[in-house]
Amino acid sequence: MNFAIKRHDNRDINEINIQIDNSDRIQFITKDMVKQIVDQSSHNGIQANKIKDINTIKTEESLNANPFILKNNVYIDLNGEINIHVVQKQPIARIKTNKDEFYLDNYGNSFPLSKNFSLPCLLVNGEIQEDEYEGIANLVQVICKDNLLKNHIVGIEKVKKDLYHLILNVPDCYIEYGKIENNKQKLTNLKEFYTKYLDYVGFSTYKKISLMYDNQIVATKR
Repeated sequence: MNFAIKRHDNRDINEINIQIDNSDRIQFITKDMVKQIVDQSSHNGIQANKIKDINTIKTEESLNANPFILKNNVYIDLNGEINIHVVQKQPIARIKTNKDEFYLDNYGNSFPLSKNFSLPCLLVNGEIQEDEYEGIANLVQVICKDNLLKNHIVGIEKVKKDLYHLILNVPDCYIEYGKIENNKQKLTNLKEFYTKYLDYVGFSTYKKISLMYDNQIVATKR
């Protein structure tokens, strides 16, 4: 048994199979980057040529340390092939404060911008605090899952504590959202208002549409 294990470990690596989820539209991580991490995580720290050079635990830890990787799995099969599955983080919002700029994923976790790749997503401006990340992520997900909302809402702005505005693709008109709470109800009310009125007169008729009041919409004309 020990001889068989030793013989297996001394085999050359036949191939490194790298699968990166959503690589057709998200390129924070490339196969070349993953291969470089594999080599750096090898026992010699330079290049992995044989099975024994691969430290799967260290490779997984090194991949997980990358800010753009959500999770990964590394294993060696009996054919002498290294198999690596990488799941990239998917940004749903881009946060811009006076001091910093970064992404949020759909779990409300922050991660940095990339020098190599940029993915268009909803821009959120203002002095955003860490305890607000999850609420913002929830709101953005509701917006992005609805064709009507995502076609009209192009950004979110924090005006002050507990007061957010939704920025529209219409000049000089915004939605006074208030606190980030009751998202589905607020946005359902907005869609009903759009269907009954805005679809006929347009957003440009109003300078402000407020969702701050329970189960009602207050629209201010120009």
